[in-house]
Amino acid sequence: MTEYVDLSLSLGLSLAGETPENDLQRRLAARISALATEHDTKKEWFDRYDGLYFADHFTQWGADLWWDDPSATTEGRSHVSINTPHVYVNIPAALQAHPPVENMLATEDSPEARHAAQATERLRKTWKTEERWQLKRHKAAVVKGLYGETASFVYPDREKGYPCAQIIQNPRNLWSGYKNDDYEKVEWAAHVSLVDTSALMEEYSVEVEARSLDMQTVTPWVVGAADVIADEPRPMLTFGPARIEVWDYWYRLPSEKRGKRGEQTKMETWNVVIAGNEIVRGPYKYEEYEGVIPYVPLFNSFTPGAPIGRSDIHDMEQLIREKMTRITAGAQMINGATAGQYWQLTGQDAPTRVPAGAKPKLNDVATPGAGNRIEAITPFVAQFQLEQYLGRIDRESIVVSGLNDLLLGLVPAQGLSSSKAINALIANYETRLALSRLMFYQWDFDTWALTLKVWAHMDKTVAKVVARGGGVLDIQDPSLAPRDEFETAQRAANLVGAKLWSQARAMDAVGVDDPEQEQNIIREESTDATLWPDRVTVMAQLLATLQSLQLQAPAGAQAQAEAQLGGGTADLQSALGEQTAGATEGSQYGTPEQTPVVAGGENSPFAQGPQGAAGNEASAPLLQGMITNGTQKTRVMTQTKLGRRP
Repeated sequence: MTEYVDLSLSLGLSLAGETPENDLQRRLAARISALATEHDTKKEWFDRYDGLYFADHFTQWGADLWWDDPSATTEGRSHVSINTPHVYVNIPAALQAHPPVENMLATEDSPEARHAAQATERLRKTWKTEERWQLKRHKAAVVKGLYGETASFVYPDREKGYPCAQIIQNPRNLWSGYKNDDYEKVEWAAHVSLVDTSALMEEYSVEVEARSLDMQTVTPWVVGAADVIADEPRPMLTFGPARIEVWDYWYRLPSEKRGKRGEQTKMETWNVVIAGNEIVRGPYKYEEYEGVIPYVPLFNSFTPGAPIGRSDIHDMEQLIREKMTRITAGAQMINGATAGQYWQLTGQDAPTRVPAGAKPKLNDVATPGAGNRIEAITPFVAQFQLEQYLGRIDRESIVVSGLNDLLLGLVPAQGLSSSKAINALIANYETRLALSRLMFYQWDFDTWALTLKVWAHMDKTVAKVVARGGGVLDIQDPSLAPRDEFETAQRAANLVGAKLWSQARAMDAVGVDDPEQEQNIIREESTDATLWPDRVTVMAQLLATLQSLQLQAPAGAQAQAEAQLGGGTADLQSALGEQTAGATEGSQYGTPEQTPVVAGGENSPFAQGPQGAAGNEASAPLLQGMITNGTQKTRVMTQTKLGRRP
């Protein structure tokens, strides 16, 4: 029977031998060999975490985490499986992926820098929407919570016109080497995947043939430039289930212009794709990365002196297994005590054999015989404080995971009536989550910094924004307590009212994505007289005051105000159903070349006021206004001449 073998990097090197053409393959193999022991240990951990997170074995009663225990296969024994480990991964991941408060800070205090920061913030908002970044952030939180680590891969997408970020969902396939023992900066990275031969032909347009290792072993073989293609009609049909190991290898090389001795040297980022025995793409230099490896690692926790992260269920397995064992033992005791009653015949003439009909039956009369009686045998039931013991295990689970009853949805209704208690429980967990969340935000920041760097090489407009200073992404922890959102908004309003915060900073604090766009909308609404007549009146009076004091308004402010007030007047007249004569332009107060409309005049939409006494002349109404603390106050005055007494 023919055996089909996958074509791996090591197998390809052993079959091809040492040649100048496979120098990059041998370098990659040497780096992988140096990390093989550590990576194999990680794979064992990951396999164990997978078995806890998702039970892939089923018994008679359903999914089972410890199906190999004798209690699951012994007849008459109770067996309980508690499939809850995924909760300890999903809940922290959801809380960490909660949208944070983001703000793009200007690099310097100048209008140009602030405009550049606002433009960069709009770029990030657009990129997050196109990339479905919130979904990817949640996936990254789940993966790093389960395995303890993951990474993002930033690559330029020429078809979309902007860089994309891919989340590594299987950390087993990612090999990373670091610059030094601090494990902060990645020196090289390689991502491996097993690819079907047809998919490899489609992706890289290479020829693949079958190669026999012995009489019964066959492996696929990537045809190189010097190889001779076998004359077979359809060689892809001879590979069987075998696949090819494809390595996406990223490494750094010093540039040609090296620095002086003792100074830094500029590095370059290179990439090569190796499929088994042959290089199928590259090596290519990527200038947009500027010497940075495009993989950004993310760890679930900080482990001093080691490039690993701790899974959220790393220390939970012992407690879960202990709880399953004790519940199973308790269930077995209950089953033994309630399986059925035991009976015996007592008396002087009790027979050694129980006669037919002596055993009690439901709704039946037993006949034990003369001088005999039927007695029940009370079974022995050991007294254990099982509930207290299980409660202790639950308490230890809270100590290890930090997930209290509130986060697990187990708080009784009376406990939910106290907002202080709720905030205390949430605040307690936020402190437990602080380090993991800060590392998660730092990874988000680093991913965006690399994305913006690549984007600037792809788009000239983005490059101009970055050249003007761009902005620095600031990520703040979100509020997890329900009532804190209102408190944050109230605090921001108070600080703006006290003139300690700007309106833009307050908008960022309450989660407004684009404060500049929101301010433009507010300006448009504030100049609509049908919505905010008091604001329009204040603007008109301020403009009139500047003109009366012969002060020059800012450039374009007068024309803009007149246009806005004219539009507000038209809106007001339209709302009233008529047009006011002589007020189609300017403001309802009139312009220097225009006379204000008198209430009650021709074509006026306002009702006429009362006339003076007979023989008296009523003057035109006078509108007086005053601005106090930014609020406009007006009053309409009329004067009537009084006649002489006869």
